[in-house]
Amino acid sequence: MKPDDQIAAHRATEHEDILKLRSLSMEERGRLIVQACEAAAAIQRSRRTAGLPEIEPDPWPESTWDFLRKHAARD
Repeated sequence: MKPDDQIAAHRATEHEDILKLRSLSMEERGRLIVQACEAAAAIQRSRRTAGLPEIEPDPWPESTWDFLRKHAARD
């Protein structure tokens, strides 16, 4: 498979995934969020048990802060 074909296939899969998520009810989306949080907590517990350091997330880019400021300022 050529790189351009791989990129197109990846985009198609992303699009399909987004459509699936949009078809979920709010309750189903909420369950997915809870599952993701539980998985993240399990990973953190495992890291601590193994003696690994805490994960330091990358700071949000300035564009994200700009987006949040604009939406927070809305009425």
